[in-house]
This record gives sequence, C-alpha cells and structure tokens, in this order.
Amino acid sequence: MDKEQALKLITKYKKGLCSEEEMEILNQWIDEQGHGQPNYQFQNDEQENRLKEDIRFQIKSSLFAKKKKSDHIHLQSILKIAAMLLLVSAIGIWGWNKYSGKQPEQYSSIYNPAGQLKTITLPDGSRVFLNAATRISFPSKFNTATREVTLIGEAYFEVVHNPEKPFLIYTGKVKTQVLGTSFNVKAYANEPKIMVAVTSGKVGVVAGKSSALLIPNQTADYYIKDGKLLKSTITNASTLKAWTNGTLIFRDQTLNEITRTLIRRYNTNIIIQNNRIAESILNAHFDKNESLENVISVLCTYVGARYKHEGTTYLIR
Repeated sequence: MDKEQALKLITKYKKGLCSEEEMEILNQWIDEQGHGQPNYQFQNDEQENRLKEDIRFQIKSSLFAKKKKSDHIHLQSILKIAAMLLLVSAIGIWGWNKYSGKQPEQYSSIYNPAGQLKTITLPDGSRVFLNAATRISFPSKFNTATREVTLIGEAYFEVVHNPEKPFLIYTGKVKTQVLGTSFNVKAYANEPKIMVAVTSGKVGVVAGKSSALLIPNQTADYYIKDGKLLKSTITNASTLKAWTNGTLIFRDQTLNEITRTLIRRYNTNIIIQNNRIAESILNAHFDKNESLENVISVLCTYVGARYKHEGTTYLIR
C-alpha cells in the first residue's frame, strides 16, 4: 500500500468509516512500515493508557447505542477490532505525523500550588477553577475532533457547549466526557477515590469496564484500590463548588479526609495521632476567611480531641 492509499485509510478510520477488512489492511501496513522505526512507540505511558481508554469508551458506546433487533454484536469481533484500533492508534504518533508532515501538538501545563486557588480559561473559552495542589495539562489549541485535558488534583469545570467536539478529562484510570456542562472532578494522588459530581448538564464517566451517565446532583466515585465505580445521588451538588470561592463544606467526611483537604488548602502539615478520632464522621461549614487555627479548634471540639501546634505542624490527639 502506497502513501496515498495509507492516508486515505487513515482519514477514513478517523471518521469511523473503516470496515473490518480495511482495518486489517491498515494493521498489516503498520506492521510492515512501523517496525524498526525509532519513533514507532508511544511517547509515554499516559498516552498509551489514554488511547486504550479511548478504545474502551468507543466500544462501550457502540454497545449501549440503540440498535435494531436485527443487529448482532459478537464479542470476539469487538475484541478483534479493539486490538486493531490500538495498533492503528499508533499512527497518530508515527505514521500520521510522518506521512502528513504535521508537527507534534504543543501543550500547556499549569500547576496551582498548595494554599492557593486559581481560575484559567481554556482555548475553547471553557473556564476551569483549580483547587490547591492541582495540575492541568491541555493543548494550546483544540485542533482535533475532541477537546482533551489531563488533571491531577481537583477542578470545577464550566465547559462551553460544542456538540461537534466532546470535552474529555483524563484522571488516572477515569475518563470523563461532556459536550458542555458544569461539574466537579476530584482526583488527588493521595486520595483513595476519584470523584465526579455534576451540577448541570450530562456527564459520562468511564473507568475500565465500568461506566456511568450522570445528571445534576449525581456523583460517580471510582475506588482506586478495588477498581469499583459507584454512582450515587446527593442533595445539592452545587455545594461541591463552594471551594472555588474559598468556602469549605464537609458532608459526611472522616476527620482524616478533612485534614487532607486542610493540608492542601492551608499549605501546612496536620497529623492525627489517634486512629479512632481519624475515622470520626463530621459535617462542617467554614467561611473563606476562617483561620486554620479556628478550623482545627472547631473540629477537635466536635470529636472530643485536643491539638498542639509545633512549628508548621498541628498534632491532633
């Protein structure tokens, strides 16, 4: 297959119009042309995982799409196509760039340190509120068929509606997809779960083989340790946006969970020296100008604990 034919098939694949036979041809072409090339590889693990999650999402979407009774989906066929898609995806790294002459996309990475809040505007006009100790990465321009960002930490998104370009957020093993809506994503590296909560619109969440469609006042919690994705309903998801203006609202959270938030928010260190106290469930509300000293004092009163301030560390016992 020559360059022109390859580009034709690649373009067809990107539009989702390739038949199984054409995918096999493309697969063979990659094997023949790609092996032995120094750039025939994923640039990093994150890129490979992102491509794999894309494939899972596309296949899952086709499974859940409305179909006529006469339609049949064979698992073996789906798995075969998935394997091919993974190989074809490598074109975006090697074949597509080489044959189309396109330059690698330029990315921006913004880190908001502990103790601060930041608001940024993405290339499409979407607004993102970054919580403390949060990093977001995104292309300088959304030139592809999707708008993709990678997040570590917590952010509240107000996404500009664009049905032609889905908005995708990658947070570890969780992928969140929207067309235009408002929602909160919490995905800190030291937290046991990744949480997505919706305040307006609809949000699709995919984690491995599990998925959930969320509407306002619904959340999806992905538990990293056991790989479970649980969907639930809360009274008012808008309270999860409170942190964007400095307000702290805790609902049915353990003291241990609360202190992790305080550590990031106030850029300090807090150590709980009593496991029983650490697992106490609390509800609390603190205004944005509340001092850390007062917050800890109130929390300790709730659980019957004492605290001591040593340098930059608070000891709760």
